[in-house]
This record gives sequence, C-alpha cells and structure tokens, in this order.
Amino acid sequence: MNGLIRNTSISILFATIALYGFGQYSTKKYIKRNRKAPTVVYGDSNMYARGICVNGDRLFVGNSDGSIYYINLQKKKQELIFKMPHIDEIRDIELYGDQLIAMHSGTNGKIITLKLDGSMHVISLPEWQGVFLDGIDIFEKQAFMMGDPVDGTFSLFRSANGGRDWEECPGRIEAEKGEAGFAASGSNVQVLNDSTFVFVSGGEKSRFFKSTDLGATWTDFTLPYYPGESTGAYTMCFANDSIGVIAGGDYRDPELSLNTCFYTVDGGESWLNAMNTVRGYRSCLYFVNGVFYACGRNGIDFSVNGGRDWTPFANGAYFSMTSLGDKLIATTKNGTIQIFNLIETE
Repeated sequence: MNGLIRNTSISILFATIALYGFGQYSTKKYIKRNRKAPTVVYGDSNMYARGICVNGDRLFVGNSDGSIYYINLQKKKQELIFKMPHIDEIRDIELYGDQLIAMHSGTNGKIITLKLDGSMHVISLPEWQGVFLDGIDIFEKQAFMMGDPVDGTFSLFRSANGGRDWEECPGRIEAEKGEAGFAASGSNVQVLNDSTFVFVSGGEKSRFFKSTDLGATWTDFTLPYYPGESTGAYTMCFANDSIGVIAGGDYRDPELSLNTCFYTVDGGESWLNAMNTVRGYRSCLYFVNGVFYACGRNGIDFSVNGGRDWTPFANGAYFSMTSLGDKLIATTKNGTIQIFNLIETE
C-alpha cells in the first residue's frame, strides 16, 4: 500500500508540473493589491448570493432571500428580476440556452426557469417533496441534481433536456448515518461530460461519488475529513475529466486548514492532500484560464498547479465565484459582489 501511494504521488507530481508548471507568486502582492478591489452593491444588508452565473456581459445572482438580480457591470445597472413568496433561498443558478435554471433549497425543493425574454416557470415535482436540494449542474443537454438523503437514500435526479424534464437516477446510493450534502454554493455536483456525473458529501462521513453511465451505477471514495455535523466536502471542481479539486472543512471553525483540500489527476480514482493548502474552510471552487480559485469565510486562494499548492489571493468572506472577461467575480456579504483581476499565468 505504501509503495502504491508513493508511486501515485510521483506520477501526479510530474503530471501537474507538465500541465500547469510552477510559478513564483507573492502572497503579500495579491493580498495588498486586492484590498481595494472594486465592489458593486446590488441588494441590501440582509442578503448574499450563493448562486452566480454569466451570460455574455450579463451577470445573474441568486440570493439568500430567494431573489434573483441581473447586474450589468459596464452600465453599472442592477435590476431585481425574480422574487416570489415562499421561495426564500436560491442556492444555485445555471444557464442553459436562453434560460436561467435556479435551484430553490427548502423543505420542498423547486426549480425556477427564467427565460431571458422574461417568461417564467416553476417546477415542483412529487419526487422533490421533503427534499432539500444541494446542487445542480448542466453540460450541454445533460443535467444532474442532488439533494439530501430521504429515508436513508441520496436524492439524485437527471435531465436529458437541460432541466426541462426530470427523473430520478436509476442508481440508488445509501447514505451513512449523519451523511448529507452541503448546499454552500451549488458546486458540490458536476457533469463532466455527456455521460459522467460526480458529487461529494459531508457530515459524519464524507465521500466522492462518480457515475460514468448517467447515474445508473455509482462508485465512491471515502475522503479523510474529520466527521462532524458541519465538516466535510463542500465544493468540487474538475478542470477536465481527469484533473479536479475538492475543498471544504468546518464552517464553524473556518481557520482550520488541516485536511481541507484534496486534488486528483486520474478522474477521482485517487485523491491527495494539497501540499501548501488553502487557509481554511472553503465553500466554492472555480476554474478558469488554467487556475483554480477557492473561496470561503476567511478569503480566496488560488492554485496554478492543479490544486497541489495554494497562494492567498484576497481577504474577506466570500460565498461563490464566476468570471467575466478578465475579471473574477466573487459574492460577499450585504448584497455585494467584488471584482478582481484574474491571475496571469506564464
């Protein structure tokens, strides 16, 4: 076993060097530069956004009060485009074609589809009654969504038409006692290609799950997070079918950085602990232009070598991220987003 771990580590090391290379990045440089990053206030002090997506030059954010806002950064324009009674939490928001797919997390999960021409439709299926939805992702027409366990079984759903029609995944996964999902930013699920779904769990047990046949069968890998109600894997991001990162920790102890971040170069067959890790609990991972970003309650970090080493990028409390042009957009407290320059890689 020790030899297998050692040889895997060596192969992963060379793979990440070849793919990403190493660079010298100054911690003080980025922290200092980003202290005065521009901010945009679009809402009030009682809200924050876990869901965020981009369409062209338009930014959409789904908020903790159930609202969805449209933000045009160039025109410095903000507009409330959705708010309904009894929908009090948007945890994820995706874009498919000409419509937004917003996921409401609550006692009974719902999907809100908003076409960019202004029309709206709310989907609430019998299978979602009593389900707390955690995350949704769409790749081309394939969509995958997971929710917390009901009667000891994870709530897993799929769509072959971008979220218009849904069915339960054929493959059933029994949850361990105290195991569930964290709807921290909707990034605990991902559709890697036209046949592969992945997701992570946390709590008393934390695992990585993968299906290569659209949810018909599943494999899983136990992650070495300390067991607890608030601990485990919160977020996951694959750059491609092979290279990915998982992050999390304990949101009640956000400074704890031990065993918070892991990376893979073999599609999740094995996971290794980050060498120079993130600074604590992280709720969202994002990948753009060869760089991984990880945000949480005490800042943003970045990695240019596939999650092996991390450099502090910004201080503050952040919930979710996306990019627009050459900018990284991060949501923060009090109905606010912050705008950073993306890392320039050599």
